[in-house]
Amino acid sequence: MNRQFFHGGFRRRTAAFTLVELLVVIAIIATLIGLLLPAVQSAREAARRSACTNNLKQIGIGCLVYESAMRSLPPGITRTTGTTVATANGPWRKQGVFTLILPYFEENSIYSMMKFDELNAATALNDPARNQVVTSYICPSYPHPKVMTTAANAYENGAEVTYAGCGGAYMPPTESAPPCLIGGSYPDNGVFYLVGPGTQASGGACGGPLGTVVTGTGRPLRQVKDGTSKTFMIGEFCHRDYYVQRNEWQAPPGNMRPWFLAGNYQSTVPDIYHVKEFELTPNSKQTRSNAGGLNKLPMGSYHADTTMFVMVDGSVRPVNDSIELLVYQKFATVNGSEAVNDLQ
Repeated sequence: MNRQFFHGGFRRRTAAFTLVELLVVIAIIATLIGLLLPAVQSAREAARRSACTNNLKQIGIGCLVYESAMRSLPPGITRTTGTTVATANGPWRKQGVFTLILPYFEENSIYSMMKFDELNAATALNDPARNQVVTSYICPSYPHPKVMTTAANAYENGAEVTYAGCGGAYMPPTESAPPCLIGGSYPDNGVFYLVGPGTQASGGACGGPLGTVVTGTGRPLRQVKDGTSKTFMIGEFCHRDYYVQRNEWQAPPGNMRPWFLAGNYQSTVPDIYHVKEFELTPNSKQTRSNAGGLNKLPMGSYHADTTMFVMVDGSVRPVNDSIELLVYQKFATVNGSEAVNDLQ
């Protein structure tokens, strides 16, 4: 018998891994991690998407309760003063979709902070509600700060909103929902008026005197003739310019604006910050200048290949980036009477 003595006793052999065995164990663990990590990431994204769906439901409820109280959906933007252009009171406007619905889904405390009549450059951007995060206004998949403080332009700073309202689409002349145009630009066939009834593309009156620009008008539900389950109300929007030649994205917040500002009137036709035309499919790589302006930028999200929308009936539906543009636009109009059954 082979015995080894150690200080007068036996020294036992201890079992140990060989280098080969250790490497095999490490390889097995790495393989398991490689298999499990995508599943964990997928589960996390599914949870974030579920939370985003809940956000949209809450926003949809806010819009519908507002409609029940006011007999119309909230306007895309209103004017506090008696003119559509910038005045001594200032160019900024705060009354819009995301400010007006706050009291209708239990955010009255933040709403009560708002200073709606402070519109000039010296006071408008220092609103007490500016940095107040509304949880339902930010998708959990949004990877950037919830409150922007370092943007180059002061009006880009504040608590973010990663959603925007549907302002219709400039449909082809062959379609049945021609838009009313304001300033030769904005369509007026969406759930939220970009500006209000004005001049139709053909030059005829469309809902108001020829050439009249009307703001502060919300759309009654009776005008949603395509069906509330087949019309977009609110969707995800978190657009940053994409520069093709440099293969580079614009730094955040990009073309997003804080929720407390509805827009501004630097001229007769305003910039409306939180209502968009549907001229490009979701997540299209585009720049603001090439798209034709802030209001024409595409909807989009940080979910893979998908953007979430709440319909006018309060249901939430996903839309794939590959959706056909004309189908997408038909769901963006309220009065087309189109025979479209699904968002595919």
